[in-house]
Amino acid sequence: MAKLLWQGIVNRAFRSFSLFGRPEILLFISLWLIYGLLINSDNLQAFNLQQIGVEAIAERGHFYLEGSRTPQLQPLGDTFLHAGHKYAAKQPGQFMAGAAVYYVLHHLGFSYRSNYLLCSALVTFLTTSLATAVAAVFVFRFAKHLTNAQSTLWPTLAALTFGFGTTALPYSGIAHHDALAADYLLIACYFVFRLSRQRFAPGGEIVRAGAAGLLLGLTVTTSMLPALMAVVAVVWFVSLCRWPLLPVLLLGGGIGLTPLFIYNAVSFGNPFLLSNWAGHFSDTYFHVSWHNLIDKLRFYSRFVTQYAPTFWLGLIGLFCLRQKYRREAIFFFSFIIVLAAYILNIDTVGTCMYGPRYLLPAMPFASVGLIGFSYLRTRWLYGTALTAAIGAGLFAAFVNAVGAMHGAMYCNLDRFALWPYLAAIASGRGRSFPLLPWLVGPTFLLCLFFAIGLTLRSARLRLVTTAARK
Repeated sequence: MAKLLWQGIVNRAFRSFSLFGRPEILLFISLWLIYGLLINSDNLQAFNLQQIGVEAIAERGHFYLEGSRTPQLQPLGDTFLHAGHKYAAKQPGQFMAGAAVYYVLHHLGFSYRSNYLLCSALVTFLTTSLATAVAAVFVFRFAKHLTNAQSTLWPTLAALTFGFGTTALPYSGIAHHDALAADYLLIACYFVFRLSRQRFAPGGEIVRAGAAGLLLGLTVTTSMLPALMAVVAVVWFVSLCRWPLLPVLLLGGGIGLTPLFIYNAVSFGNPFLLSNWAGHFSDTYFHVSWHNLIDKLRFYSRFVTQYAPTFWLGLIGLFCLRQKYRREAIFFFSFIIVLAAYILNIDTVGTCMYGPRYLLPAMPFASVGLIGFSYLRTRWLYGTALTAAIGAGLFAAFVNAVGAMHGAMYCNLDRFALWPYLAAIASGRGRSFPLLPWLVGPTFLLCLFFAIGLTLRSARLRLVTTAARK
């Protein structure tokens, strides 16, 4: 009787805690909390432009930047004058997403003026940090669908590589346009991928096509950097020949682009006049120059190797995908190629940054590429690939964690940022972390629930094994 009671207790408890054993949920909550813990004061102050536009929309109801009474929200750089007002040389998507969050926070009693660091950290946590954690889950799902194995080893490795071992980590703590746009793009591509591989009920297909279009539109509304990649995603969708769903995709894309058209029309008098063009930021204009191309190739080769070496492994892994996933591999390469074609043929590399920021939209696709190594059949080759992926991932995670803790506004691009950052941390020149007191408790609870779940799983397995032997 006591034994049956014990089995019932264990089974009920296991079912209660089994939610925390699902990889996607654990991955999302863990990454989101870690991203929030790493949001630091240096990023919040150095990247104040991202918060200025948020306050202007939510508190004063306009798109131009001047007028704030908060000392930390005075424009510094990446701005220009137009028709007597100062505007950001950025797409408006980041400001609009942040304004939606800040509007709620403001009505709850938070404000930039009363506590700038805490308020800007919350806006960041509920926009970029949240979106990047969600994107890591979709990297996991992408990878899981691209392998036939039941094991979640490689999908988990791909998701953790993106979440910790790429530039996504240091930029998850900034309400940053490129990071948000990269996340939107990846999720949109996942919906296109699912429509290419599986038939759903008509309602489900309409929702997925509409969501893909909406996210592609929001991608361009948020950043022009992955605009060509969004075009490739549309080509991918068209290649499926799902013609009844094409109007749904285009409608969703139009809805996603509408905020951009409104912003441009209100700010510059032309819905198609982008901020960079209105401000004449010619260093972002595409132009072909052999000398510039060679310089950029050298620059990005060095930066990728230093900050995200798993990117190279991901590219190799894409070649190892099975023949039936050849279309996905081609489009993944296409995303990376069109992004490279743009960033290698403009004058700027991003000025101040930690890691190859302009390659952010390509990082999730390269991370998914690691799944190709799961198809290696030669034992020593498989082991070598797994060791290399884990080793490179751990190194990249360390490098990017240091950047996330110390700040992404690093301007001496000729010197690897890791060494001066480590020296600064060792000398006590650290940063403050506004959300640390808020998130320590939930992080502890997550670890506790995870530990209890593992214990119950082990107990249940022992009970099943004992019963099977009898």
